[in-house]
Order: sequence, then structure tokens, then C-alpha cells
Amino acid sequence: MNTITAEHIRAARTAANESQAAFGARFGVDQSTVHRWETDGPPIRPMVQTAIAAVVRPILEGPTVSPAAPAPQEAAPCA
Repeated sequence: MNTITAEHIRAARTAANESQAAFGARFGVDQSTVHRWETDGPPIRPMVQTAIAAVVRPILEGPTVSPAAPAPQEAAPCA
């Protein structure tokens, strides 16, 4: 996903199970701003696009799964 679109923003907010107001609080903006982003797309200012992408991408791409650690070995019983 190279460019964040209005659809990405809405999908991320929905996946995070947040209202527009709660999602906007992540950026210090109000509900009407998030509504505008979801309708018209994110603002064109690069710094704002970067901030939005930093939140939206991890939500949409899911958590990074690290390989499972090997199971600990049981200690031999003491004789």
C-alpha cells in the first residue's frame, strides 16, 4: 500500500473499532476532520500524510508475527 486513501482510513478506523472522534484523538483532530478524510481523502501535506500512514498501515497490515520461541526443555529429575 503506497498511498493512503479515504477507504484505507475508514477501513483502519473500523478495524480498530473506533468512532471518528476516538480515531481523530490519535492525531489531535476532531470528528469532522476524520469524516473529511474518509470522504475526500487525507490532506495533501506530506507531514500529515506520513502521520496518518504511520497509524493506518499497521492496523490494516496486522501485527507482525515473530517466530515462536522453542519450548523450554524439562529438567531431568534429580536422583
